[in-house]
Amino acid sequence: MRNLKLRRRQGFSSSQLSAVSTVVSPLAGGVIAGLVVVVMLSPIAISQEPAQNTSGLTDTARTLGAGTKSNEEIIRDLIEKLGSDSYATRVRARDQLKSFGLEAFDALREAQKHNDSEVQTAARYLHKSLQVRWSNESDPKQVQEILFEYGAQSTTDRLARIELLGRLPDFMGGEALARLARFDQIDALSRRAAMLILKQPLPGDQEKRQTLIDQILSVIGDNERDPIEWLRAYVDDLRAGQFDAKRWQSVVDDQRRQVDMGINSDVTADSVLQLIKVIATRAIDEDARPSALSIVIDNLDLVSPSTHELANQTDWAISHELYPIVTELYDRHRHSFSMNAELLYSAAQAFRDSGNAEKGQRLAFDAFNINALPVVDEKQPKDDDKDSEDQRKLTDHQLEDIAFSHFSVAIQLEKRGQFDWEEREFRAIMANCDIETNVGVRARIKLASLFANQLRHEEAVQTLAVICDRIDRDKEYVRKLMIYEILSQFVQSEFYYQSALAILAKDALTDSEMTEAKENLRKAYVFDNRNVDILIRMFRFDDPSDPEWRRGVRERISQYVQNLDRTIVQYEASKSLARDDRYKELLGEKYNEYAWLVANTEGDLERALQCSLRSLSFVTADDVDRRAARLDTCARCYYALGQFEKAIATQKEALELERYSFPMLRQLAEFESALQAEKKENGS
Repeated sequence: MRNLKLRRRQGFSSSQLSAVSTVVSPLAGGVIAGLVVVVMLSPIAISQEPAQNTSGLTDTARTLGAGTKSNEEIIRDLIEKLGSDSYATRVRARDQLKSFGLEAFDALREAQKHNDSEVQTAARYLHKSLQVRWSNESDPKQVQEILFEYGAQSTTDRLARIELLGRLPDFMGGEALARLARFDQIDALSRRAAMLILKQPLPGDQEKRQTLIDQILSVIGDNERDPIEWLRAYVDDLRAGQFDAKRWQSVVDDQRRQVDMGINSDVTADSVLQLIKVIATRAIDEDARPSALSIVIDNLDLVSPSTHELANQTDWAISHELYPIVTELYDRHRHSFSMNAELLYSAAQAFRDSGNAEKGQRLAFDAFNINALPVVDEKQPKDDDKDSEDQRKLTDHQLEDIAFSHFSVAIQLEKRGQFDWEEREFRAIMANCDIETNVGVRARIKLASLFANQLRHEEAVQTLAVICDRIDRDKEYVRKLMIYEILSQFVQSEFYYQSALAILAKDALTDSEMTEAKENLRKAYVFDNRNVDILIRMFRFDDPSDPEWRRGVRERISQYVQNLDRTIVQYEASKSLARDDRYKELLGEKYNEYAWLVANTEGDLERALQCSLRSLSFVTADDVDRRAARLDTCARCYYALGQFEKAIATQKEALELERYSFPMLRQLAEFESALQAEKKENGS
């Protein structure tokens, strides 16, 4: 019946319809197949050229709205006329709808769900024909650059630009993200833009909150898309200055209903879980942790039982200390947890950190024994018969593969601050894989690093000694390490550095010990003259009986700083020749290195602070490790300048990203001690 209706409306013959059907697709893609065909198609085809009117109404629209009906009612009537039997009526309706510009945007989007397929088709093309100005002249320059030709990009490229907007500081991208949430026709992009706004913490300053409210409301209008409803809830939080748990629970309930009833294919279990994480994180930031737990736990049935999805959820929950979520997932999916070491360690940490240490240790031991290595610890008494039997079952390649799986787990444990379990994993690897193997060498280096961070310098030296001894005796072994992408110089430098620190950790040093410590520091620096931490320790080692030592160290530092100065100038001058991300990576590292060295020794402290702040501006919030390290440097710069309160605040910000870092915790304690001493001295 549809074909007959089309034929009656257009008055085309069967042969004409046949000719038309062969060119509809290329024409819809913007290809002009011939003037005759264009004329024939003009009554039914909707122009895909962008309409030029993007703000305000044309004369036609004003005339249409001059009566008693509101523009909204007029637009609804015109949409209905898109399905009229009269060709002239349909054409007039299309032209008049175009004249409304973006005022018809929302209604045309809804019309794509109309029960008349011809209204759907016409509305779809009209909707696409509306030209959206993705950036405004009032937008900051960075926003305009990100949104340049946004509408011409692929979905993937659009998403990348949305992410960039979300990373801009001080809510700079807020208004633009609201614009994308309302007008981007791809639901997934609209949702992501809105979620990046929701991720922004509520500004503490009332004036800033009001500015953000005004920016969002100026864009979203009366739009009823789901992401716009989220933004309205966010605006209400901004007005109230607090998290409205009931309102956000209602938002989640609405999304769940759509998933459970299959109302919208774009609303999936995964998309709802993403939204829930954003909402829960906001709740935590606004001191509404019970609400965060409630929202997440009530929707855990959305979590797929796959290892990947469970790992994502447990990682997120542990990073926010929402341990009941992990224990609940463990109770629901015990089989999946029992088969994966990382998942079981997650459950173990959740139980231990929430007060059930016994169960945590028991689960950690079970995790350790998943895909177990034959020898648990190099110090354990061996059952020769059992050991030889296990070794016969495994080839060298199989053994190393198992060891690497334990190595990967140990790295995750380190990130989560579970250092006792990490040490056990590394010791088991060392017990099974000697220094001929890649994993055996790497396990020893990582364990030595753990010991160094914990100030267990003697144990670090003992761990590296066997590798350094082999390096000294065997040039072929040095080449093997290169194949493993391990620099022998690095291992030797760390060995001598830790040897010096082990000596300097003693309460009182003899002359011979001081001489040995200085010699070890010299050797460490010779093997790795790019490690400024060695220079810093040399600077802090004061030997009144050896003024030449002090003079030599200061000369080294001065030379190093001069080299950094030259490198920074060269990088700054070559900005136009390098990719922006590469330029920021290289220059940011040099800025940070300069700031860290000077702040810990001597030099231009004000410039060190400026370099540190500049390096911080080059890293995004997503680059957690690098941002934490640079905040750590910035805190040291404030401390060197005597700005102890700023130093403490900045150091705490770094620890929010790496809360288990021993060096960062020690530096915070140093700053807090200095502030207390200053207050005591000032009598405050």
